[in-house]
Amino acid sequence: MRASLHRAIDVIVDQYEDDARAQLAREHDQSGRQWPAIVRLGPGDAFTYRWPADEGTEQFTGAERYEVRLPHKTYLASLAWTTRPAWGRGNRRRAIVFGQAGSIDSPFYPWTEFVETDAGLFAAPIPDPARPRAILKDVNDLPEALVNAVVQRTDELFDQVAAGPSLRLVLAADNGEEMVRHGFWVASLRGRL
Repeated sequence: MRASLHRAIDVIVDQYEDDARAQLAREHDQSGRQWPAIVRLGPGDAFTYRWPADEGTEQFTGAERYEVRLPHKTYLASLAWTTRPAWGRGNRRRAIVFGQAGSIDSPFYPWTEFVETDAGLFAAPIPDPARPRAILKDVNDLPEALVNAVVQRTDELFDQVAAGPSLRLVLAADNGEEMVRHGFWVASLRGRL
């Protein structure tokens, strides 16, 4: 019974995600302009975020505010910075893209997370568009939007990872617009908008 219930829930979630992707496709600007437009609004304040499921709280030392503009809707996003231990370093920097899914009063939710690589760049997982809750691996084709982007295997970015075939989008720390664009794409694939 439990397995049947989980399958039924997966079918409903997959349909919801398909509907969200179709809605985004309908909102695509047909003029040829790259979408969505990402507009930097300015610096944001330091803040504390409470992670769901009792994962605790985390202090973000600074943030940049953005608008994610589609032809018929605008989302607010924040690129927030923190540090936390990972892959052999006690202070690896993180850039987390948070976004609002609803009205101006709705809370911000994490869309994606970029982790500082051993070379000082920032890398975020790339979801598999066919299965958005899974991460793309090096045997999969890249989505068209990422064909010209810098994409690397996890084990090429972090010396502590011995075998990591999952793919990550790699960006410089000062490329906030592209971090937010990737976060929006991830959130749209996963039905979080």
